[in-house]
Amino acid sequence: MADIEAGGKPATESDTATLIPNSGNLEGSIRATKTCRFKDNDELVEITLDVQRDSASVQAVRPVAAEAAVAAARKRYDRSKSTAAVALKGLQFVTAKVGTDGWAAVEKRFNHLQVDGVLLRSRFGKCIGMDGSDEFAVQMFDALARKRGIVKEVLTKPELKEFWEQLSDQGFDNRLQTFIDMVDKNADGRITVEEVKEIIALSASANKLSKIKERADEYAALIMEELDPKNLGYIELESLESLLLQTPSEAVARSTITHSSKLSKALSMRLAPSKDTSPIRHYWLQFTFFVEENWKRIWVAALWISICIALFIWKFIQYRNRAVFNIMGYCVATAKGAAETLKFNMALVLFPVCRNTITWIRSKTKIGAVVPFNDNINFHKVIAAGVAVGVVLHAGAHLTCDFPLLLHASDAKYEPMKPFFGETRPPNYWWFVKGTAGWTGIVMVVLMSISFVLAQPWFRRNKLKDSNPLKKMTGFNAFWFTHHLFAIVYALLIVHGTSLYLTKEWYKKTTWMYIAYPVFLYSCERIVRLFRRHDSVKIQKLQYILGMCWLFICPSHLVSNTGVGSTSS
Repeated sequence: MADIEAGGKPATESDTATLIPNSGNLEGSIRATKTCRFKDNDELVEITLDVQRDSASVQAVRPVAAEAAVAAARKRYDRSKSTAAVALKGLQFVTAKVGTDGWAAVEKRFNHLQVDGVLLRSRFGKCIGMDGSDEFAVQMFDALARKRGIVKEVLTKPELKEFWEQLSDQGFDNRLQTFIDMVDKNADGRITVEEVKEIIALSASANKLSKIKERADEYAALIMEELDPKNLGYIELESLESLLLQTPSEAVARSTITHSSKLSKALSMRLAPSKDTSPIRHYWLQFTFFVEENWKRIWVAALWISICIALFIWKFIQYRNRAVFNIMGYCVATAKGAAETLKFNMALVLFPVCRNTITWIRSKTKIGAVVPFNDNINFHKVIAAGVAVGVVLHAGAHLTCDFPLLLHASDAKYEPMKPFFGETRPPNYWWFVKGTAGWTGIVMVVLMSISFVLAQPWFRRNKLKDSNPLKKMTGFNAFWFTHHLFAIVYALLIVHGTSLYLTKEWYKKTTWMYIAYPVFLYSCERIVRLFRRHDSVKIQKLQYILGMCWLFICPSHLVSNTGVGSTSS
């Protein structure tokens, strides 16, 4: 069709040009312009068609620059026989995070998230269904926009659809091109070590591979040494594509012939496919990789669990050897063992949220080499789960087992309990509930239940349907305010711990000993935050876009990288 439109008559056999493989595609959706490259003898020509429904007209016919001709004449690699099958998995992070609901679902989210008919850059990931890494989604937005010459930080619906079509295309060439666009930010055809390092860190963060993220410098060095043997400080895009598209035998030969250093050997060994199909070895490798990736978390979690178990057993044995065991049996031993772990966890749960203290320890000491401080919020949640288990065991054992057994005990069995519960046996169940230990425990359980429920991701992120009447009672504000109910919980915990029935000596009432220092430390943290709220700030930049106002501010002693431009004071 291009020949007919341009010359007015069909092309003869001698005039027929040769389509260059993978140089472009005139097929696909019938819209906008289509470009394809042809070569005849030694010349390369690019033809651009303006396609509108059933008609097409030639928009431009021009010779291609020598650089493009050289690029087009490069050796084309066979995707089916190369390491593309492996590379596909390696590049999976580029599009695997995109939702698979189809354009209709993306369009629905666009209509929900749009402001004045456009989608903000910060909402791009959420709109296309890419959950888990906003920073990675923003980098992908920038890469796609840069390729199309889009400089504004908003998208119209047609532009979003064009972005989504590229991301939803699972072809290897498309994914490789998306990857290259993300790495080569200045589009100069060269990739620096910093660009390699950044894309490794971002992709590792998007896939929750903290170990790889921590070793981004090392992996970037491996790649640069393999592809930049002359130490130019950059690698060519052609070299990167060649590495990804070479056959497995070529990859092995490359690693055998080029023994530049131990790093190159290590890289080749990591990339070499394994021929061992033993399921036992497969699971063993998975286990070793898991341990290598999470060893910091594993030892901290193991230490925490060990302490909880040790405290439970210690207190359990204590009450196993007391007279009260003859009446209440294992119920009281279980309740007291759970109470000891509760005191420990209620103290420990405050440390992960002391942000200033954690920042100081991480920056001023070397403890961060063995302690995963970046997982402080996750550890806070794990401890909270331990608190929930302790509450169930402690309160459940008391309310459903201890009190009924004591009420129905014989006079002979009750005799040793008179120093703790009085000369007269408690008349009914209500006697325990209305006591100080009883009502403080119940109030604490109610307040903690409210806080725990509203802290769950489903409620904290307000994912309930609009028709749900509970939607107005959820969200981050509800989570934030209900979490402050723990101030009351800690006050009641001290009262509860000093009103025990079975312990009379003050020095054996250890609740306040557990929580005194953590509460003091956290209180100091909140006081520091309170004063910092009043720090003066200077307006650095004000930008107006389509009815929206973006205001960038920062304290005068900080340097801010806003994403729209770098500002400093």
